[in-house]
Amino acid sequence: MKTQIIYLFLTVTIFSCSKTETEQLPEDEIVYIQKNPKKGFCVTSNNALWYNKIEDLNSSWHYSWNYEMLPQEPDSIDFVPMIWGAWSDTSKVLLKLDYIKNLKDEGKVKYMLGFNEPDKADQANMSLETAIAYWPKLEKVGLPLGSPACSNPTGDWMQSFMEEAENRNFRIDFVCVHWYGGISAGGFLDKLQEIHNLYNKPIWITEFAPADWSATSPANSKHTKAEILTFMKEVLPALDNVDYVKRYAWFSADITHGPLGNAALFDGANKFTTLGEFYSTFEGKTE
Repeated sequence: MKTQIIYLFLTVTIFSCSKTETEQLPEDEIVYIQKNPKKGFCVTSNNALWYNKIEDLNSSWHYSWNYEMLPQEPDSIDFVPMIWGAWSDTSKVLLKLDYIKNLKDEGKVKYMLGFNEPDKADQANMSLETAIAYWPKLEKVGLPLGSPACSNPTGDWMQSFMEEAENRNFRIDFVCVHWYGGISAGGFLDKLQEIHNLYNKPIWITEFAPADWSATSPANSKHTKAEILTFMKEVLPALDNVDYVKRYAWFSADITHGPLGNAALFDGANKFTTLGEFYSTFEGKTE
């Protein structure tokens, strides 16, 4: 017998059908899924059916590594714009910041994310001096602002940036963390505690998933799908109970990706993997 799913957005009940229609269903056929305010999803608009995936995962928030809020963005999702990096033409960054400020003024966005992995040559690849020079421009948008999301959140680049920002009295409202370690839930939580102790700020985990960077295919990864599912089942409830972790977003690579394929939330037909099914239905704390 088909089960009807009624989504509850955050702690507010929103019905997609009338009261009469709901009353026609036996109570044991209705599954209530509440949105966890911490749980999000990072996916680009180049990803097939990206807007459906955000909703299907029962996400509360989403970012795309981009500043632009596309028309397909679901109304029920908190979209968070990002300034991915810097360009030689400063005017391009200023136009993006003006765009985000307009979104803020229209009440469409509540937060903003800083640079994406500026400590990596194949990502934003920014010098410390460039990042420091741009930061006051990001502050002027007037939104709560996340730190640069470094590939190594405790590495030299990040520590130097945070120290210089503090010396200049720059505003950084929360620290963005990327993590692609092993399947030890305790090790991951210990790392988050280390980051929090180091910077003494709230944390958003904007990318995370277990990875085996030596794997050439999911089949020869040292992290099996079953082990990653166990990791997720341990970690998500723990993150909900850590007060300084305010948000988290699982990173889902293509299912054929060597290092990260076993951590994919969707298969090649854009259907849930077992891991994706668990992530989509995980409620955790909803208040």
